[in-house]
Order: sequence, then C-alpha cells, then structure tokens
Amino acid sequence: MPNRPLPNVRKILIIRNDGIGDLLNSTPAIALLRQNYPDAEIAVLARSLNAPVLIGNPDVDCVLIFDREVGSRLRFYHDLRREKYDLAIAMRTASWSNFVAFLSGARYRLGRYHKRFKHTLTHAWKGEYQKGNVHEVDRNLELVQLICEGGGDRRLVFNLLDDEIAHAKCQLSDWGITPDDFIVGIHPGGSSFDKRWPEGSYAQIADQLVREYNARILILRGPREAELDRNIRQSMQSASIAYAPKSIRELAALLKQCNLVVCNDSGPMHIAAALDVPMVTLFGPTDHVVWKPLSDKATVVRRDMPCWPCSAHKCKIGWECMKKLPVDMVWREVEAKVK
Repeated sequence: MPNRPLPNVRKILIIRNDGIGDLLNSTPAIALLRQNYPDAEIAVLARSLNAPVLIGNPDVDCVLIFDREVGSRLRFYHDLRREKYDLAIAMRTASWSNFVAFLSGARYRLGRYHKRFKHTLTHAWKGEYQKGNVHEVDRNLELVQLICEGGGDRRLVFNLLDDEIAHAKCQLSDWGITPDDFIVGIHPGGSSFDKRWPEGSYAQIADQLVREYNARILILRGPREAELDRNIRQSMQSASIAYAPKSIRELAALLKQCNLVVCNDSGPMHIAAALDVPMVTLFGPTDHVVWKPLSDKATVVRRDMPCWPCSAHKCKIGWECMKKLPVDMVWREVEAKVK
C-alpha cells in the first residue's frame, strides 16, 4: 500500500542540529514535506553556526536555535512543547533527537529505529544501510517518504540573496579581480585532521593553475584555519589572495563567483554543490558514496584503500588515503574541469 500524508498536520518540527552538510542534504526531504503538507508551518531545529544556510529557503517557515546550556535547555524544552507541533521528525539519527521529538508533544513522531527512545516514535524507518551504498540525500528522502507521496527532487536548496551576490562582486573588485578573470577558490579546511589534504599539495595545484591558465587564486578559510592558508601561501611561488569570510553566507557568495573550487570533504563543499559551482573535491576516510557533493559539476578524487571506508580519526597507517593522495591525480581532474 502506498504511503499517504498524515491527516491534520498544521505544524511540523524537523530536528537537524548537526553539520552544514547534514542540513543541506536534508533540504530535498524538506522540499518533499512542503509538497505534501503545503499549508503546514515547517520549523527546523538547527545549530546557530549552520542555521544561516536555510535563509531564503522557500520550504522553511522558521528556524529554531538550540542552546546547549542546561538552564536554557530546560526552558527550550518547555517552549517547544507550547508550540503544539503535530509532527516531529528526528532527521538526525541520534538518541537526543528522538527524545526531543517525544518532548515536543507532537502526536506523530518520525525517525529511524536505531537509537535510544526509538520506542517513542509513532512512525519509524527500520532498515539498515551498508557502508558505501546510499547517499545521505536519499536516506533523508526515504525517511520522509514514510509519510509523503512522491519521490522528491534530489537537488540541494541554497538560495543566495541579491545583496549578498552584489557584496561578493564588490569584494572581488576591491581585490583587483575582474569578471573576466579565471577565479579558483581553494578551501583547505575540514572538520578534522584526517579530512585535510596537505597544504603543500594545494600549493602545487595553485601554482600550476596560475602558470597554465593565469588563474586568480582565492584561498578561503574558517576562523581557526589561519595556519592552513599561511602554509599554502608560503609554499606557493605565485600570488594569491587569502580571506576568512565573516559568515557562511559571505563564504557562499564568494564560492558562487568562482569558476572552479578545489576543496576537502567539508561543509563548504556541500555549499558549493548546492550552488552548482564546478568543483574538484578530495576525500580520505569518509564514505564518499554517502557524503559526496550532490552536483553534476562536482568530481571526487580519492585513493581506493582496502580499509575504506573507516570514517575514523585514528589510523594505523598515517591517513595514507588523504595525506598521500597524489598531486598528479588531483591535477588531472582539475585540468579536465578547466578544459
């Protein structure tokens, strides 16, 4: 029997308080919910750092920011229950998400039957995924399809505002970069050490892009990644511009202006994918089938290792999958994008 939308759903809470990639890869599922519940108010629970990616999303009515302090947490739970949600979706597979769905008081509670408090769910996905099998977007779509009709659209949703685009163009102009320049954005960061390609390798790619294609190199970094861009620039023989965007939205607007982005498996990678920017992205231990950038303009470069996918921060062979990823292997894919 095909799945049907739930009756009398006027307010929906989506619990997704994790990374940028997690949030963006949930946007197709949120869009499917909007199609099935067009008159419902949809709220998304997110972290303050990542919530801005939902600005301008037509499928989201409001964003709730979770405060981790104990006293504020109790008040938050109380206020959440007062909202009287009809449907709560634990889109993040975590015990806490199931618990919050239960505390919300929603009469329908959807999640995956894998963590504690799973018995409090009224609708649960009970399957199992093997590593290297299903992309995160499809996992999220499969979850909400339990209460929705239709297959959904797999495209990520990230909408830049006109003034954000205009500001990015002015920023480039201030740096002496013109619309006719070939702009290559490099983001060397990542959420953990094992996801980062060596800075010296990035420097080699950047120099070769300058020599062969007269590229303008824009190194974009996070607030705690100054050492990464410093190491790249010190290793380069060519000129480059390094900048730490003040917000996720500013970073996204600058990525959108690039003709090519080269980056590690990271949140900015998913932003570039959502904006459909040509990209070469480098993967190490992470399961690239699950977390690859969902864009036809993105290419994943990785070493096929017998221990893949471990997704572990401890490694007995020195993270060879990432730290010894050959420059020439990356360059071939970069050059294919340029041509």
